[in-house]
Amino acid sequence: MNENPGRFTRRTALRALAAGSLAAVPGLAGCSRTEEAAPSRVGPTINHYGLTPNDFALLNLKADSCQAWEDGFRTAATNADPRVYEWWHTELTGEDGIVVAFTLKTRPGDGLTAEADRRPAVNLLITTPWGNEFSVFRTYSWNEFSSATDRCDVKVGPFRLTGDLNGYQLRGSADNITLNLDLISLAPPFRPGTGHVYLGGPDDYQAWYAAMPSGKAQGHIVFYDEKRDFTGTAYHDHTWGNVPLPQFVERWRTGMGVADRYSVVARDIHLRGTYDSTDLTVLLIDDIEAKKRLVAAYADDTLNATEMQSGTDDGSFPEVKWNYTGENSAVVTLTAGDRLVPGRPYVNGSGAVLQASRSGTERGGTRKPAWYERSEAEVRLSLGTMGPGYRVTGTGTLDNAQFGLLNTQPAPKPSPS
Repeated sequence: MNENPGRFTRRTALRALAAGSLAAVPGLAGCSRTEEAAPSRVGPTINHYGLTPNDFALLNLKADSCQAWEDGFRTAATNADPRVYEWWHTELTGEDGIVVAFTLKTRPGDGLTAEADRRPAVNLLITTPWGNEFSVFRTYSWNEFSSATDRCDVKVGPFRLTGDLNGYQLRGSADNITLNLDLISLAPPFRPGTGHVYLGGPDDYQAWYAAMPSGKAQGHIVFYDEKRDFTGTAYHDHTWGNVPLPQFVERWRTGMGVADRYSVVARDIHLRGTYDSTDLTVLLIDDIEAKKRLVAAYADDTLNATEMQSGTDDGSFPEVKWNYTGENSAVVTLTAGDRLVPGRPYVNGSGAVLQASRSGTERGGTRKPAWYERSEAEVRLSLGTMGPGYRVTGTGTLDNAQFGLLNTQPAPKPSPS
């Protein structure tokens, strides 16, 4: 087993849209917005999260708080651009082990390639601990799409996600699958700095916003002609940009989970050399019982991530450790288990590009590297306040994406509605 110390992040940025009123597509020309920040002569931070007063001013953001409009339709004015993408992702883990991954998006391809075929899409995957998988992966016409720009209120086909950072409602039914769930936030929203990374200059970017880093889900789901009560953990984030992920990301390791009374969100994203080989490393820890944020690290040398390779020739990294040495020092380790938990259409039956499996082989019997795996994971957490040798454990998920292994960009093919 080899250890490859991850490098740490510094600063990054972008420019984006301000908030506004309800917008419906396709035209978008009439979308209104709140007052924009005054033009600045200074450009944004490049290839790092934005942290300077100028970075926040360019985006009309507040450095010390998040607002409901940040989870609205951020690309409304640029949606006609085939490079632009946006998605609202929700992940739920039931007390019975059922995992629900649900995404509403403005492009069917998950930002993996520029898409001239601009259509909104729904990606819903339900995975059971006994090995069943149920999915909805469909595109819809623009007259079946609407989204607010002043808050999260997104509708794609029969599915709708609406909320205000304190709670969300998830409703919809298609292909004999129904979601009727309420999400209650247990931790405040989070973004690392501005949440935006300008890539190589002021025109290209990607942004990420964790609107609900930790929450509780309750309600019911229906699949396989069976209605099931659902209670479990909830997570919701929001991503948008105009550069395909394989173009600027070399690899990423991202994970989340709950260990005892603590929720964890951890990210380690390594950019390609064109973008300074920057490491965008994030660690977020909340005490969900005390309702207190313990760690929100992302922008200095107090945080690093270490990837533990499997020791086989399949190129996988089944364990990642985040070490934070600042105030409320912490160590978080996510270790992938044997259960694969698909969360994207390109790793299940809806259009796999490479198998999400560690058992694939190439000619000669060598193991075939998987460019993307998403697994159930064990979460281990120790805090400096716990005392030497003390730690808590729990469960979560770990994503391992290695875009550098791809010869071509993945192109999932959803079913039209």
